[in-house]
Amino acid sequence: MRILGFAMFLLCSATPALAQHTVFLIRHAEKQLDVPDPALTNQGRARATHWAALLAAAGIDAIYTSDALRTQQTGEIIAGELGLGTTVWPASDSAGLVDILQFDHLDDRVLIVGHTETLPGILQLLGVNETVSLSPAEFDYLFIVYGLDTGAPTLLHLLMP
Repeated sequence: MRILGFAMFLLCSATPALAQHTVFLIRHAEKQLDVPDPALTNQGRARATHWAALLAAAGIDAIYTSDALRTQQTGEIIAGELGLGTTVWPASDSAGLVDILQFDHLDDRVLIVGHTETLPGILQLLGVNETVSLSPAEFDYLFIVYGLDTGAPTLLHLLMP
């Protein structure tokens, strides 16, 4: 946790250019199994609370979640701790979400709560060249994309302890 906290400190306290259009991306927390549109489990709610504590110093301005219950619950727990609201977007419209980021959040730090199948595509749409894949059992990765305003975005890929 110390290394991850230190990395977040460095990122959040760096030069003003770094604050320009920084996007944080996480997968929803642990969910119930074999249920249509599953809710978070107790473990998932605890993870979302840990995400909130970790992201508290990041200066997040907006939170977007997909239209799935589990992403909305993850985002709402984090938003509640950060004193923010959430905006829901259709999981099938990653391009529309990236357009919103480019036009409505040019100077903001935005958190996106997505899915194993949506986060890699969103990263590509943000201009990240690195190939990212997640397994259904992975809930502990934080992706930070910065430098979007330079046309050469940088991906920082962190693992929550």
